[in-house]
Amino acid sequence: MKIKLHPEKLKPNLDSLGFLIDLFMITLVIANLGLILFDWLFQVSLVENLLATHTPAFHSFYRDTIHADFLFYDLCFVAVYLTEFTIRWIVAIARGTYHRWFFYPFAHWYDLLGCIPVGSFRWLRILRVVNLLFRLQRMGIIDLSQTWLGQTLIKYYNILVEEVSDRVVINVLNGAQREVDGGSPLLHRIENQVLVPRQASLVHFVAERIAAATRKTHSEYRDELAGYFAHLTDEAITRTQAGKRLAAIPVAGPRAIALLGDAVRETGSAFVDQLVDDLSSSANRPQLEQLLHDVLDAARGDGERLDDLLRDTLLDILEQIKQQVSVQQWKLAEQAQDLENKY
Repeated sequence: MKIKLHPEKLKPNLDSLGFLIDLFMITLVIANLGLILFDWLFQVSLVENLLATHTPAFHSFYRDTIHADFLFYDLCFVAVYLTEFTIRWIVAIARGTYHRWFFYPFAHWYDLLGCIPVGSFRWLRILRVVNLLFRLQRMGIIDLSQTWLGQTLIKYYNILVEEVSDRVVINVLNGAQREVDGGSPLLHRIENQVLVPRQASLVHFVAERIAAATRKTHSEYRDELAGYFAHLTDEAITRTQAGKRLAAIPVAGPRAIALLGDAVRETGSAFVDQLVDDLSSSANRPQLEQLLHDVLDAARGDGERLDDLLRDTLLDILEQIKQQVSVQQWKLAEQAQDLENKY
């Protein structure tokens, strides 16, 4: 699998120049890292003896010229890095890439620390190569997604970003939970700055849902409700003295009870039908919304219970978010890929 280049996605002038600078910096950093690795190996006795035996001229030249003044040559690379870093910083300020002019060094800390010509700091220059490749990949100029190197870099970069971001988010959520549980003013800010300004929208939404649910439920259970009214009528007649006297009337009593049951059932059903129509009617929506407003205003009057409810709800929401953030998506993706390859 080869690296695919898409130079047609380059824009003239600055983007083309930036692409050439990126390629030059990638080549320079790789050469610098190769030199650092070779100088480290040169200090191993076995390697030095092999070079002295098979390439004495090169061994003498490298030992006396480069290895003896390795810091000087490394500083030459560092000078180029710092120059390129400064130019990109100026360009970022001119383009307004970051919110503040001094954000650039923090966003590219690895470039800055990699310029320190001491021990392990030098190996941070690898991150410069990775960053340059990712930038070119993001711009669509090169395509590394079909290469082993690109797939490996993308995989572990995504794992690193997810793990770091997850830890940060969980720490932030833990801090928020501690503040909420400790009686932070956050609860009052949520009530006054989040819920109250949206009360009208929330009430309107709830009123619509009540009307829709009422219509749906009534249409499904209307016959059962009519039967319930008939049952209540029969129960009332058998339990009350007036009902017993009515039932004792010869001939007409049973007929009167039946007519009374029908009247009560039809009247009750008609009453409920009208109540549902009134409740779900858009013409009566302001009255329903006003009722909900009154309920919410009354609930705010009991501040302590409302605070407890808000606190418990918010803590549960934060806990659910933490559990979701804790899920290692990269591991699930790997398991899904392994399962797909297996079958």
